Amino acid sequence: MKHLKKKGKNVKWQMQTVSNESAEKQVDLDEQILPASELYDVADGTLARWGILINRRLKAFICLACQAIILPSTLAQHIARQHEDTRVSVDADQLASVVEREGVLDQLPAIYGTPVEYAGLKTEEGAGCPLCTVVYGSAHSVAKHARLEHAQSLSEKDSSIRRVHIQRFGRGVSSKAPFEVKLRALELQSSQADYIQAMRQELNTRPPLTSSEVDHRHISPWHITTRWHSYLDGRDVLEALALIAIPKEGDPLFSLVASVKLYMQAIYDTIPYTSELCRQILNTDILTEDLNHTPFSQHQMEDTLRAYSRLVLQLLCFLLRGEADLVLPEAVSQALAGLRLSLNREIDDVTSAIHSLLLALWTRNWCSTQANPFPDPTVCFVIHTQLNRDGSLKGPKDVTGIFAKLVYNMRLVFLKECHRLSAEDPAYLSHAVAARSLRPWFTVGQESTFHSLRSLQHRASGIVISTQNEPNMKWKDGSSFTTLIYLGHEVSLDALRRCQGAIEDATRTLLQDTLLFGHPFTIDIAALKDDMGNSQPGYSLFTDRVNAQILGSPDRLIDHILCTPALRRHFVIGLRDGKIIWNGVALSAWLNAYSKLDLLCLIQAEMNCGAPGRTTELTGMPRTNTKAGMLRALRIIDGHVALMRTYHKMRAAQGLDRVIPHSLNASLAATFIYKEALCRSFAELCANVLHPDNPKVKSYYQDYLFVNYDRPFVGDDISEEMKRWTGQHLGVELGIQKWRQCSTPLRRKHAGLEEMWLEDQDT
Repeated sequence: MKHLKKKGKNVKWQMQTVSNESAEKQVDLDEQILPASELYDVADGTLARWGILINRRLKAFICLACQAIILPSTLAQHIARQHEDTRVSVDADQLASVVEREGVLDQLPAIYGTPVEYAGLKTEEGAGCPLCTVVYGSAHSVAKHARLEHAQSLSEKDSSIRRVHIQRFGRGVSSKAPFEVKLRALELQSSQADYIQAMRQELNTRPPLTSSEVDHRHISPWHITTRWHSYLDGRDVLEALALIAIPKEGDPLFSLVASVKLYMQAIYDTIPYTSELCRQILNTDILTEDLNHTPFSQHQMEDTLRAYSRLVLQLLCFLLRGEADLVLPEAVSQALAGLRLSLNREIDDVTSAIHSLLLALWTRNWCSTQANPFPDPTVCFVIHTQLNRDGSLKGPKDVTGIFAKLVYNMRLVFLKECHRLSAEDPAYLSHAVAARSLRPWFTVGQESTFHSLRSLQHRASGIVISTQNEPNMKWKDGSSFTTLIYLGHEVSLDALRRCQGAIEDATRTLLQDTLLFGHPFTIDIAALKDDMGNSQPGYSLFTDRVNAQILGSPDRLIDHILCTPALRRHFVIGLRDGKIIWNGVALSAWLNAYSKLDLLCLIQAEMNCGAPGRTTELTGMPRTNTKAGMLRALRIIDGHVALMRTYHKMRAAQGLDRVIPHSLNASLAATFIYKEALCRSFAELCANVLHPDNPKVKSYYQDYLFVNYDRPFVGDDISEEMKRWTGQHLGVELGIQKWRQCSTPLRRKHAGLEEMWLEDQDT
């Protein structure tokens, strides 16, 4: 460890080093900062000259500048690359001697339990999963983990998410995973530490009161109306959560994972081939002849079914694991026993047993009694999904999605039964006839699981809409409505301008210097025309013949590369049979930069082009008019370059989309024009060369306005990039959700007239 010592009147600083043995005995400044001299240097001070110390507990080198573990095998390379300006060189013989003498490990140490923070490593605030011991750097990552690994829907503000302190071994791929630590300052050092800690644990333990003993004024209106808290009386929280856990490999129920996926996908694939009348009947909630004219249909996103299927898997696991605590009628018990026996048979037997069980479960009256107020296993399962790790229940906003998924899954099961009846029983002449016979079980107004779920869903939605949320932001006094206090941080218009300016500068540099190689391509954007009424498939302003002379050849960039010797040497390996052999590494690097440009354009479209759009609408924007009737997103309207965002959310309910124009500022508009007119053609070439056997990637570059290298962008891509820029320039990381919240009052205060005008327009 370095020590600073003053000599005489002149200010003179001398570096000293402490040996391993003397460090343990010395009581000085080290003992105050790092108890027991956890960091130390060797006797001759070699490591301090390298900017390295040894952590006694980890038996590892710590880079003081990077606050990270450096393995002995990579120490010289790390200093040469990361600290090149220090001009420090590592003597290999000295390093080997230190490693052998001090027992320094050449692998990352294993962490068990929750250790006290390690000296030398950076300690940060993090978030822990309430369902397991995994920790992350943000609550957003925990919510994503819970959704993917535990099929639990958590919001970033969920009270069950643990607030923890974390450290990382480093920032590399293999060392950046965080682990939970205890702050050294929170560790009691007195002789009574064990007693005080045990006493605090006892004081923090809540008495086990039953629901009837809890003051009703301490219970939310949602839980009063559902009485779900009374269902949990006397139940162990961890055991209740374990009943709905997704089975892992080695679990006796693990085979259900593949079976449920196959079962759900098989039904889902029959939707397009089912008669429209049958699908209209399935999508009508009320037992009436006035049918819903919007038929039951597939989801917009391909991977949505996976989340719905996980819920069915959890329900089946709940039934199989918790059968002893459920009061089931004989038919349901027999179906459940049949599923249990089928798990060791062929997968077709399992899917058949799954269908029989779900049908028995959802075609039955479940009437409450005094002895059993929660007779319906499906409702009981929903209660388990709403249970937090601390024993509390989630609010109504967290359950509406569960109800919607279960209702959709019920309709899928009844769809399969319609197909089975029409195929096996002559009495059912068509899918529609079979659907009419099953209508009492998927309409409201009769004692059934469907009625219970829809009733609870409407109640939850009504409470969510009517309940005013607690304020999480306010205008800063004296700021003239230019600065918000949001999540304890100041978000000002000046900081937002600086952030947007930095993004624009980075976008322009990336486009001009990296993608266009600094060549002065010119396009007269003001002269471009757009036939706004043209709905011909494949049309865009870039394919319009009127603009051909202004835009020039779409292959201008490719021609420039091949005609410039330096660029040709960089991108081209040679010729073979008259064909160019491209350098795949160079193409991949350029295409990756092109994807980065697309991402920067996306976050600017989200942040500074009117009201924030839903990310699925931004990431899926078509580049040209599609054959299926969707119109291009990028257009020129009265001299303004605009993105036409299509609002898809109400498509299933209303059967139509809503188009919302977003005018682009001059900088972003020019970026879009140059990106599409000059870079798109070379991007298509790169994708074709790098992915010759993947036609889907080729179609992405033909159809999508934004492409993330070999796939479309998703919401997390945009959110993480927004967090990076806002964290750097605003001091607070704002992802998509948080940006919408804090930008709304700024937009209403400073662009209120425009927003009110838009709300009155039938766009």
